[in-house]
Amino acid sequence: MKMFIALSALMAVAAAVGDHYVEHKHIPIVHSELVQSNDGNFKYGYESGNGIVVQEEGHVKNFGTKDHEANVAHGSYSYIDPHGVPVSVSYVADENGFQAHGSHIPTPPPLPKELVEAYAKVGSHPEAHHEEPEVYKGH
Repeated sequence: MKMFIALSALMAVAAAVGDHYVEHKHIPIVHSELVQSNDGNFKYGYESGNGIVVQEEGHVKNFGTKDHEANVAHGSYSYIDPHGVPVSVSYVADENGFQAHGSHIPTPPPLPKELVEAYAKVGSHPEAHHEEPEVYKGH
């Protein structure tokens, strides 16, 4: 009985693997560029035979001032999605994080006017903020 279960399991795994086989074809790189310098500046890009295009360039902001240096990069990439629709993304990455922009990237709805006004009112009166009660401190 154990042999039957083991063979059944082996056959199930083999059948599952066979159903998910995808043949990968070679996609050539039709253009490639890379430029680097010792001060942190760089630029690279490539384009593949299937329409993927990538480009980025960057530098070190405040180079030489160790406490204030920040890597800065901006670039873009584009490709054709499985439905044949072109997708394009541009981005900036700096001390404020990674910010991507593209028509397919969802954006949050705007904050209600009342909430924006309430935040502004609270922010303009920091003296109105009270310290945390002793009961809650340290818990």
